[in-house]
Amino acid sequence: MPRLDRYILREHNGPFWFALVVITLVLVVDFVPDVVRMVVTKGIPATVIVQVFVLNLAWMFALSVPMAVLSGTLMAFGRLSADSETLAMKAAGISLYRLITPVLIVATILGTGLVLFNNDVLPNANHEARRLMSDIRRKRPTLDLKANVMEDRIPGYHLLIKHLDQKSSDIADITIFDHKDRAAPRTVVAKTGTMRHSPDGSTLILELRDGEIHEPDPQDRRKYRRTEFTQQTFYLGGVGDEWTRTDSEYRTDREKSAAQMREDVAAWRSSILARRATINTACSSAVTAFFLALPDTQVAEVSLPSAHGTFRPAANAASAALRAKERAQRLGQLIERETGAVENQNRLIDQYLIEIYKKYSIPAACVVFALIGCPLGVRSRRGGIATGLGVSIGLFLLYWAFLIGGEDLADRDIISPFVAMWIADILIGATGLLLLWSATNEVPLTPGAIWSTLAHRWRERTTRALPSRAGADS
Repeated sequence: MPRLDRYILREHNGPFWFALVVITLVLVVDFVPDVVRMVVTKGIPATVIVQVFVLNLAWMFALSVPMAVLSGTLMAFGRLSADSETLAMKAAGISLYRLITPVLIVATILGTGLVLFNNDVLPNANHEARRLMSDIRRKRPTLDLKANVMEDRIPGYHLLIKHLDQKSSDIADITIFDHKDRAAPRTVVAKTGTMRHSPDGSTLILELRDGEIHEPDPQDRRKYRRTEFTQQTFYLGGVGDEWTRTDSEYRTDREKSAAQMREDVAAWRSSILARRATINTACSSAVTAFFLALPDTQVAEVSLPSAHGTFRPAANAASAALRAKERAQRLGQLIERETGAVENQNRLIDQYLIEIYKKYSIPAACVVFALIGCPLGVRSRRGGIATGLGVSIGLFLLYWAFLIGGEDLADRDIISPFVAMWIADILIGATGLLLLWSATNEVPLTPGAIWSTLAHRWRERTTRALPSRAGADS
């Protein structure tokens, strides 16, 4: 490796690792309050807390690496520019394109590694983190009860309390959806009550007042039963302190690799084609049945120009019309059902395509940020830590705003998932190339200066080409 490349990378290496640690710590600090609350309220073991931290470091790492590349590039070239080293290198005939080459190579390597990380490590970490957090929430869920928030972590129950006094445990406007017995679910509503735990802490005891119990009659499902009570005690089990781990093979889109999501997308697309074929077949069959059932009381046969030949009319026009109406209703229901399924699968396809493209667009930001960080660092002429981190955070917030806005537009089917996830890289990358060209050629960033420079370059190239052609003709 040439000495110049080693020098540039040494300047970039320190700020990169410093920014990586600082940005990761910022993300961790934002995550700390939730973990502290779990430790205080639920008594989670220390080993579990460590697992929570380690598993959540995966998505933090996926975000902090591109930001660290940007910060490192800004600081490195800002320091070189502040000490006039870039000016000295340019006087020696070394262009800015040559100086940024080693940084771009390293950014490409980091981006490639991040693609592998996003497909092989991050999905499994997200899956384990979701399972672990679900298990933590199930441990004494009543400690997290909030007013006007549906509690669904108590096995067999959904609990909604509109007014809750955490100090006295008094509650008001209570609704309990009891679905432990799915054959006869019931709903309990009460105006006031109190809440406490059993001595072993495994059961939530609700002493309710002025309420009603609504449930279907177990003997006759067509009947409905309403029972009023002045005071009633309900016992909700499954809220104890036992720490148990569950196993779940179900994975969300963020818990799958790009290859797994592509398989799901291909399956949904095949299903959409099959559903559309079902609709077309049903419509064709309905049209054929309509002609076959044409009523005619005047003649015995009706010859219609069709590949089916001669049709025999229905003897009774009224019954034929009734059957036609029933067939039309069934056809309408089938079309509505299949069309709804197709729309739902199209939404899932767009959702998965967004996640697929995101696994590549965010790593590509390493190269994009290196492109824009170099000219910005040279122009700033200050390589301070505060400047580098401040500009990089601002640019990354802009980049993230593009991603969030693009994802929202893609969910509304306004733009394609590809455009939604890649537009930020394209725009910031194009801006970086323009800034790099401007800094290399010392051209002000104004339309007039850019146009005049390009026109002058074109005239010079044309002028050099004319004598060579004249010599060739002679």
